[in-house]
Amino acid sequence: MNELLEEEIRGLDVGVLINNVGVTYPSARFLHEVDEQVWTNVVKVNVEGTTRVTMAVLRGMVERKRGAVVNIGSGAGIVVPSHPLFTVYAATKAYVDQLSRSLHVEYKRYGIDVQSQVPLYVATKMVSKVASIEGSSLFIPTPHAYAKAAIRRIGYEARCTPFWAHSLQWCLGSLVPESLLDAWRLSIGLKRRAKLHYA
Repeated sequence: MNELLEEEIRGLDVGVLINNVGVTYPSARFLHEVDEQVWTNVVKVNVEGTTRVTMAVLRGMVERKRGAVVNIGSGAGIVVPSHPLFTVYAATKAYVDQLSRSLHVEYKRYGIDVQSQVPLYVATKMVSKVASIEGSSLFIPTPHAYAKAAIRRIGYEARCTPFWAHSLQWCLGSLVPESLLDAWRLSIGLKRRAKLHYA
């Protein structure tokens, strides 16, 4: 598959790659309740897809000695100490962050900026479905508002949280003991699970 992807990309002058992929399970579940097809799809899209597309464009960027790769992670994998009942999703987004930060160090010498962007909730269909959040608010931007903030931050640092309200939430959350955040996240997950009759 990677050879086919590289063949399709060869000859294209890809200056900026934005990996904005992400799937999760349809609802909050304990790991043993998640169908194998569901969790393997989460890994395939979030980890394998991001890695393959990044690998496919890097060769050309190295040859041209310029480029940027922006990987969209998630606060679920970085900001909170745990994300119970969406464990595989959170783990894949932690992978995306580590991949990005390591590639940032590896490829900076070639003039390539690699960045991990870590949003919290954005008013997307996926968030609406799994988190029962409808519409935008002060802390939940529209996709357009998030994209504007994200574009402004490309190239400045290895990891960032582009939307100002998300940065504020991350800062405030870092002041709360991990055990309280864990209990709070578990409580939210259990409520979402109960709504869907998994109790």
